[in-house]
Amino acid sequence: RNLQTKAPDGLVVLDAILQRIELAAYRASALPDDVAALLPDKDRPVLAAAARLRCDVLVTGDRTHFGALYATVVQGVMVVSPLGLAQALGLAKRQGP
Repeated sequence: RNLQTKAPDGLVVLDAILQRIELAAYRASALPDDVAALLPDKDRPVLAAAARLRCDVLVTGDRTHFGALYATVVQGVMVVSPLGLAQALGLAKRQGP
C-alpha cells in the first residue's frame, strides 16, 4: 500500500524481490537490551521474530524506527531498507560517491 502510494514504479522491483525470498509465520524471541531500546514496543516483535526464524534479512521501509539499525546485523539478521535490498540484489543502482 505504501509503495503503491509513494513510489508506484517500485512495485516492479518489489515483485522481483518477492520471487527471491521466503516468507514465514511470526514467532518472537528476546532482543538484546541495547537493540530493544532503539525500537518502540510495537516494532520489537518484528525484529525478534526475524531473529528467531533465522532470517538473513529484515526489509523495512520504517526509517523512523528501524533507520538506526539499517545495514547492521542483529542476532544474525541484516536490517535493510527496500532500496538497500534491491541494491544488494543488483535490482537497483547504488547511489552516492
